[in-house]
Amino acid sequence: MTPSRGLAPDLVVLSQVPPPVHGQTLMTKRTLDLLARDGWMLRLVDRRFSRSIDEVGAPGVRKMLAAVGLAARLGGQVIRRRPDAVLLFATTRTASFCVDVVLVRLLRAVRVPVVLTIHSVGFRRIAARSAVGAAAVRSLLGAAEAVVCLGPTLTADVRPFVRTDRVRVIRNTPAEVPPVSVAERQVQGRRTVLWLSNLMPGKGAETFAHVAADLADHDVDFRMVGPVADDATAAAVRSIVAGSAVRSRFHLDGPAYGAAKWEAVRGATVLAFTSELDEAQPLTIVEAMACGTPVVAFDRGGIADLVEHGVTGFLAEPGDTAAFAAHLRQILDDPGLAARLRRGALDAYAARHAPDTHVQAWRDLFDHPRTTSTISRRTR
Repeated sequence: MTPSRGLAPDLVVLSQVPPPVHGQTLMTKRTLDLLARDGWMLRLVDRRFSRSIDEVGAPGVRKMLAAVGLAARLGGQVIRRRPDAVLLFATTRTASFCVDVVLVRLLRAVRVPVVLTIHSVGFRRIAARSAVGAAAVRSLLGAAEAVVCLGPTLTADVRPFVRTDRVRVIRNTPAEVPPVSVAERQVQGRRTVLWLSNLMPGKGAETFAHVAADLADHDVDFRMVGPVADDATAAAVRSIVAGSAVRSRFHLDGPAYGAAKWEAVRGATVLAFTSELDEAQPLTIVEAMACGTPVVAFDRGGIADLVEHGVTGFLAEPGDTAAFAAHLRQILDDPGLAARLRRGALDAYAARHAPDTHVQAWRDLFDHPRTTSTISRRTR
């Protein structure tokens, strides 16, 4: 809320909603839905550079033209009805980052406040590459009224470029968790290690296949749930599994959405998050916590803000697949430990990631004296 005006904020939101289906598009939709339900006035300017997962990060003429169109559409929204602020979901992908810098400077020139929400990691890497990169990062982050990160660990990526009082933390929250159906209560499923992501380079699909092969001595099913975004990655997974004793219990299930996805997450004994990327705050892990499913993950990016070692799951050093497999064995071999981790995951979700907590954090941001004074000064 904006107490100085007595109304919910009127925001233009610059981001993308599905498709394609990945963390930032899903969280954009979720945040928009929750804030709209809370009475906020929101207008989405959909950046839509990529139409499918395999297009993400790939350059092209169509994307260049889309960037020009994006600037025009944003300008139209700002001119027609000047918003209280523009909420921009920023990214560190090179092309999108450059577009963000230009758009934020244009908004700054016409005195429209900008709130950046960061769903990726890498601003310090961009700044380290060159003096031009450092200047661009400072230009983007320094122009914002507030920079929203997903967790405390991730604030280190922006703090060198932003005043401390402008950095805020608002954590991800998943879609509504459906109630447990009667059928689910009646089915006593087998123990399952779940992998849930897009099958593409960097997401650790091959690593999961190797870990599964290492655990072939356990009477456990291994499920990979997610769309195939890269045929070579899927072929590599099949090749690894074909030569192992786990092949009859390893399932490439394809994508699952809605109730089917929640059933897979809730029915898993443990979620194996083998991503090799510096993830910010993977929504898949938050969804697992919402279901009380323990998580084993590599300690990269902001994952330590989610997975509390020994409380909600376990963390392994990046690349240490032996330790990763050992943590899975701990959970699979000790029902008491698995139960404690499930309770820990549910408690952490309720305390940090519930929908009401997410909405309240956004209210608090726009109730912040500095943010409020900027908006009220502009609208007097």
